[in-house]
Amino acid sequence: MHRTLTTSLIALSAALATPALADVTAADVWANQQALIDAAGGTLAGDLSGGSVTPELNFILPEGEASFQITADAISMTDNGDGSVTISYPSPMAITMSGGAKGEGSFTADLVLTHDGYTAIATGQPGDIAYDTDGSNLRVEIQNVSVDGSGASNFDMTGFLTMTEFSNDSRITEGNLISYVTQSMTGDSVAEFNFTADNVSSTTIQNTQPTQTSINASLPVGGSNILNLSKAIRDGLSVMINSVGKGTTSSTVTNLNGEALNRQENSTGAQTFAVTLGEEGMTLDADASDFTFLMNDPLIFPGDLEFAMAGISANYDFPLNASDEAQDFRAATSLTGITMADTIWNLFDPAGQLPRDPADITFDLTGLGTNGVDLLDFATLSQMAGPPPVQVDEVTIENLRIAAVGAEATAAGAMTFDWTDFQTIPGMPRPEGAVTINLNGANALMDTLVEMGFVPAEDLMMPRMMMGMFATPVGDDMLESVIEVNDQGHVLANGQRLQ
Repeated sequence: MHRTLTTSLIALSAALATPALADVTAADVWANQQALIDAAGGTLAGDLSGGSVTPELNFILPEGEASFQITADAISMTDNGDGSVTISYPSPMAITMSGGAKGEGSFTADLVLTHDGYTAIATGQPGDIAYDTDGSNLRVEIQNVSVDGSGASNFDMTGFLTMTEFSNDSRITEGNLISYVTQSMTGDSVAEFNFTADNVSSTTIQNTQPTQTSINASLPVGGSNILNLSKAIRDGLSVMINSVGKGTTSSTVTNLNGEALNRQENSTGAQTFAVTLGEEGMTLDADASDFTFLMNDPLIFPGDLEFAMAGISANYDFPLNASDEAQDFRAATSLTGITMADTIWNLFDPAGQLPRDPADITFDLTGLGTNGVDLLDFATLSQMAGPPPVQVDEVTIENLRIAAVGAEATAAGAMTFDWTDFQTIPGMPRPEGAVTINLNGANALMDTLVEMGFVPAEDLMMPRMMMGMFATPVGDDMLESVIEVNDQGHVLANGQRLQ
């Protein structure tokens, strides 16, 4: 909810103040903002009169599937006499948000924005305007929330969001496409939200350290059909977002009939996030450090359950639009330094026989694939029977590693798939290639599990025999196996045919 409110408020600010150099009037500024919102698929209404405007921002999905609206008190736009315009937000400033979806109900929420100063200076020329925005000690308070279709008899929500400072430099350029380039910085923020539904209530508090965000977007004039963003991409839609944050902490306490039911706490250190969307597809790169999670739920466990990770990363690169040519893809995720509190370990290993070193789980896959359908044409996809026609032509396991409780498994290799041959291996395209698998510490782990009484020794006879048959010793409790599929569809392990 914190992110939703923040995004909505910044969207409203961007709609009325966002990077600048020549002569502009208030009318030029208002038309420039309307062009941006129109290109984003919405409408920005309001009559500019007497140096002020009362804005109304609307987004409606095709066929009326869903709608979202923001209205606010009048905002002043003052011609400064030097070719620039000052946009000023009142304090307090009443804002109303509302929306709904077919068959899902609707909501309305009244908000109040207060601050110690929140203005933007617009400069440039008609159709190409830059905005320099600054705000200090901003506070948004939620009041009078109503939800239709929640299913709860007494749903209620209150809360606030404070931000020590907000600065934004942006530029909106009109042309064959609408160009929107912005860099913003948010200072320390605190959010607190309280929910009540029937006999359940919860309070969430989140503290976010300063964050820097940049956006570079090109939007087709006149907007895009959100149900067919593939066409929008062909029409020139592209978006690049980069964000760097110093960390967050949050806690949630849930009560049932006034008594504590569940408590959760989590924190994250430095974070980076980057996403691009355009003709080349979608890429996502995200990293976060020092993640911690604590949960206390007496119905699950009498004490605290604690987990932590030193690092989390995700790197994805996928084509989105249909093509007759094979396109590159990548899927990679890394979870490093995974630890659990001793209270969890002691549930199944009270004597501490298993190594409790931090665990790692990583994988990195690259390859070539052919899209037979536009993956962002949601209207067409919804009418399809079965999975979309996407074929994987080549896959390379750059890295696959799982390390935990003193054992480690790794894999690397590559496979190609012949989509013209479904006879060699009935029901699937013929694979060809090899994967090398290494397993270290497996025998020691099995011995420990037997000593703990976790697994009977006889139940491990078959796994030990299979490792002896299909793996080659390459060191002390170190095994290696090369799994190969040849051009005849034969499966071999270390040269020994399995199928």
